Amino acid sequence: MARSLLLSLLVRQHLVLKEKFRARYPHPWLVWESGAWNVPETGRQNIAATQLPAAELRDCLPAGDALCFELVSVGETPQALPLGRASHNAFVINDATVSREHLVLRTSAYGQWLVEALPKASPVKLDGVELEPGRPVPLMPGARLELGDVRLTFHDVASFYSRLDRLGASLSAQLSSSQTG
Repeated sequence: MARSLLLSLLVRQHLVLKEKFRARYPHPWLVWESGAWNVPETGRQNIAATQLPAAELRDCLPAGDALCFELVSVGETPQALPLGRASHNAFVINDATVSREHLVLRTSAYGQWLVEALPKASPVKLDGVELEPGRPVPLMPGARLELGDVRLTFHDVASFYSRLDRLGASLSAQLSSSQTG
């Protein structure tokens, strides 16, 4: 399973680490936008419904947070990263509206990220247009994928840092106003 981190955590690391952050996270990201989601727990895989976080965690998770999946390609060889509800996928989306094997992300020989809807999966939309199964399509920065009720946003490195900068500035402004008020 690929590494996933909360967007709120990445914003805070980005504010604290500055240039070291870029060295630590030099890859594109796929962001599972805010909604009712939960990371599969050990021993409870392939749950057929989206679950809210456990009661003891609800008060410490920011409202409207997002889950970020780091897209890491290894070496020169194009690599396939499957996404779906089943536990064997690189990216597990624990939501009943997502197929067990829904789509595959891969890099082209030129390093561009592509998305391919799988033939037996429910429909995948890219920026509102339904993808034809089995046909890889390039992902552009800010591209939005829809899989059932799940919304994902693709970010290359530059657009992800830009999003973190905007969120960091908003967080800093909130902190400043709460300290002066």
